[in-house]
Amino acid sequence: MRVITNFKVTALIVVLITFILSPALIISQTTGSIGGIVLDAKDNTPVVGAIVKIEGVQKGAETDDNGAYVILNVEVGTYDVTASFTGYTKQTVTGVKVSVDQKGAANFNLPPTGYTLDTTIEVVGKRRGIEVEQSGRQIDEQQLGRTPIRGIQNIVAKTAGVVQDEKGTAINIRGGRTSENLILVDGVSTTNPQDGSSSAYVSNSQLKEIQVLTGGFGAEYGNALSGVINVTTKSGSEVYSGSAEVISDFFMKGMGDGFLSTNTQGYNLYNVSFGGPLIPTKKLAKFINFYGGAERQWLLNSQPSWIADKLFTDGVIPNFSSHLWTYNGRISFNFTELNKKIPVQFKAGINYTDNYTPSFIASFLKYNSDRFRYNTNKDMQIYGRVIHNISSKFFYELQGNYYRTKGEFGDPVFKDDYFKIGDTSYIPGLRTMGGELPPEPTGVFRVSGTPYNFFQRTDVSYIGGKLDATLALLTKKMGNHELKFGGEMRYHDLKKMVFYTPSIAQSNDIRREYIDSIKALPDQTLWNKFVESQRDLWYSGSGARLKGYGYSIQDQFGNDIVTGEDIEAKHPIVGAFYLRDKVDFKDFSFNGGIRIDYLDVNSEVLKDIHNLTGADQKLLTDDDYEKSKPTIVVSPRLGFSFPITENTVFVAQFGKFIQMPPLDYLYLNRVAFSQFFKTSLQDVAENSSLKPEKLTSYEIGFKQNALDGLLNFGITAYYKETQDQIGINKVIASETVPIGYTIYMNSDFSVARGLDMYLSLRRFNRLAADVSYTLLYASGTGSEPGQKLNLVNQGTEYPNFTFPLDYDQRHTGSINLDYRFGGDEDVPKGVMGQILKNLGLNLLFSFNSGRPYTARKLPTLPFNPSSGQALSPKNAVYRNWNYSLDLKLDKTVNVWKTNWNFYIYVTNLLNSELVNRVWESTGRPDDDGYLNTPQGSIGATIPGYVENYRLRIQNPFNWGAPRQIRFGIKVNF
Repeated sequence: MRVITNFKVTALIVVLITFILSPALIISQTTGSIGGIVLDAKDNTPVVGAIVKIEGVQKGAETDDNGAYVILNVEVGTYDVTASFTGYTKQTVTGVKVSVDQKGAANFNLPPTGYTLDTTIEVVGKRRGIEVEQSGRQIDEQQLGRTPIRGIQNIVAKTAGVVQDEKGTAINIRGGRTSENLILVDGVSTTNPQDGSSSAYVSNSQLKEIQVLTGGFGAEYGNALSGVINVTTKSGSEVYSGSAEVISDFFMKGMGDGFLSTNTQGYNLYNVSFGGPLIPTKKLAKFINFYGGAERQWLLNSQPSWIADKLFTDGVIPNFSSHLWTYNGRISFNFTELNKKIPVQFKAGINYTDNYTPSFIASFLKYNSDRFRYNTNKDMQIYGRVIHNISSKFFYELQGNYYRTKGEFGDPVFKDDYFKIGDTSYIPGLRTMGGELPPEPTGVFRVSGTPYNFFQRTDVSYIGGKLDATLALLTKKMGNHELKFGGEMRYHDLKKMVFYTPSIAQSNDIRREYIDSIKALPDQTLWNKFVESQRDLWYSGSGARLKGYGYSIQDQFGNDIVTGEDIEAKHPIVGAFYLRDKVDFKDFSFNGGIRIDYLDVNSEVLKDIHNLTGADQKLLTDDDYEKSKPTIVVSPRLGFSFPITENTVFVAQFGKFIQMPPLDYLYLNRVAFSQFFKTSLQDVAENSSLKPEKLTSYEIGFKQNALDGLLNFGITAYYKETQDQIGINKVIASETVPIGYTIYMNSDFSVARGLDMYLSLRRFNRLAADVSYTLLYASGTGSEPGQKLNLVNQGTEYPNFTFPLDYDQRHTGSINLDYRFGGDEDVPKGVMGQILKNLGLNLLFSFNSGRPYTARKLPTLPFNPSSGQALSPKNAVYRNWNYSLDLKLDKTVNVWKTNWNFYIYVTNLLNSELVNRVWESTGRPDDDGYLNTPQGSIGATIPGYVENYRLRIQNPFNWGAPRQIRFGIKVNF
């Protein structure tokens, strides 16, 4: 009866908290487990009924008839675990590490009372010996604090299987597209469902662990084809703690220009974090605690470039500054600390980022850089999580979040006042309405005052619900099971507005349509009224000037130009159910699961893209559409391992994975779509009938521990086939399609195969090391959805051939060495000892073999490499190797109860010329060869033409960053 009563109380609390504090639900679990066996040290028999506890938290378990135990729902971190039983001496295993969805191992050999044996066993940083269920890497708080790089994606890029461009703007995992990765912060997805991007940012000071999964991830992870990145932030405790940090390179300004051949890039970063008990009393300190922090970045040069040091006296691209503000916070309520009969926890948090960055436009560089396109993004995730621990072997989570991201880009002067673009009243020197300013005399650059003639605004949000349950079953004959199951659902709200060169000029197309309708020349008064009522003002013969959904927009006269059901906000629905079981036998481990994904675009879809009954009237009708039907996909996953030797394990994985298409490719309003039948547009139509992308993955490998766990080594070979990737295809003109058009379809596929290797040396004689290497072969029909737009528009059939993908970087690797002195006991006495005390040096050497491009003849048009005839198959030639060396030197000083860490870190220490892109006609980043052609020699006769052309052709984005020297101070308290 008491159990039932306790359950009712717990259930009531769960319901109340869920409805009051968690109005929106969807998260992934953020905890792991600890398990092992307790044996009698004398005769090696199981100790039945032994009590195993995690020190510092109220979690524990009792061993079963086999001496086995498991403790579920353990926060990421490092713990001391104690086992005790009547008649035995208590023992403690220290330094047991737990990561997200992974098990830390703590095994005991309890000595009977009077039997001589140590009562404490030292185990440093141990997880379960070999992880069967997934490939990847964990980077803990200590590693993150010592590395000379910052930012989630930059840190992840040093993992085997991951490649990154030299600008540090995108990562590709095992030959997959950038949009195929899932980034979770504290279990909350930060991936924008509209385009697959992620603007996730967490300050290094708040990172507790980053877990990178490059393959074999379980059925609980969905909507990811290539990789999963689990970011865990710090949480509060019953003790107050925090940090403050400042990093800058402005100190070099006082040391003369070009100090150490290095210019300041205007790098400034400040962050602060703090946490502890919300109510600092003995009883409540563990009940409610929090941790939060904020970071501010201001960069004078948003994207430092090696060539900028050569082009500009201060090495900085003009008018190219950016700034970022981010906040992360968590709060936890542990009701068990108040009453052990209420085994319930509630956790909530928020992640918020406000980011402003410019976009480089080569033609604006010399005279018009103050009109570089601006980009703003505001991202927010609010989550809540209720955890009910029914026992040490069973718990469930009711999880939730609200996600919203708002973005905007356009002209930095006019911004959303888009009617001013093309208006002679607002642009000095503009002679015709809807026109544009001519270039400067050489024709290379745009003149000052030229606006960026494009505007876009998006507003994406979703709410949902998810339930996860985990059950551990320990059996002697059937193995030890960790069974996990759950389901989720998301409801989206999508809004998008895109303007292409909008102006208030009256369109000749509209005038012709009006004349055709009245069969006479128009009266000016009637004509003006007609124009004011026409949405077609925004759809000229050159293309759709307005695309989007979810916004109600008025023209300059106050008339609605976007109305009607077909342009309302879109509300796709995504759901899933999964079941997964991890089984450990004595000499065999198994991880199997199944996932069922559900997608409903929840909108009208075209019945047949090849048969459009309304197309001959240039406006689609209800007969062309039908209500969308849900798509359901089943994905099985399987992994197993067995020991080859005592310290070597063979691992194999097989899995089916799916990813929903980026929702931006699904929706196009009828009026915009009808423009494809008024003229032949060089554009791509969205398609509501797109299906999920599908991946089949195979991998085998082995993992080895050597030197009593001091050295870890692993090698994995993989093969991946991705089908139904989003691409483009041509719908050929016919009787039912008067003008052929291009549309997004599930038409691309790719194959990736490769080898991942890693080696990790735990600190020994002050030295720790991590080495990674990736061998990759990635080919397919498209590196990104719209890559072959020009090629498709030139022909009548879709060119279905494979080629090396743009990110087919054959060899990638890194070597990270960390040499560090400890405290007084690790250094000699005297002055030299005080200098060396807590002094550390971290070196990171990175290398890659370059990416592919298509060799071409010299171009016949300026700044247009594709105008030169191809000399090689597509992407058959590779750039040269890139090498870089980063360094961080730091020293910690203890002052009272605080630790002050002073450091200097240098990126690209050798100032290597890191080539990011090349001109296909020359294979060089600084010259396309056009000036050496007959066409280029004609332009060279214009005064200043050659100088301007060489400046523009040296695009800063063709290079990575130069050497940068930064100084930082961080205080921990």
